[in-house]
Amino acid sequence: MNTSLHSDYKGFSIDLTPRGDYCATFAVDIRDGEGRVLHHLGVAGNTETRAVERGRELIDFELAYDRLQ
Repeated sequence: MNTSLHSDYKGFSIDLTPRGDYCATFAVDIRDGEGRVLHHLGVAGNTETRAVERGRELIDFELAYDRLQ
């Protein structure tokens, strides 16, 4: 995997790759503490900052509905 950025957030990791689907520049994989992919966002954003923010938004949303635990 060609990961350019890794970020930890609330016990999960956000792995950014410089290839997105459609017109997005970056894709994001959200992984649990054991490294399992929980979500893949193919259209995470056009900048690294926005893609990480979008990953954090998804984690916050899923935790609010208790789907990741």
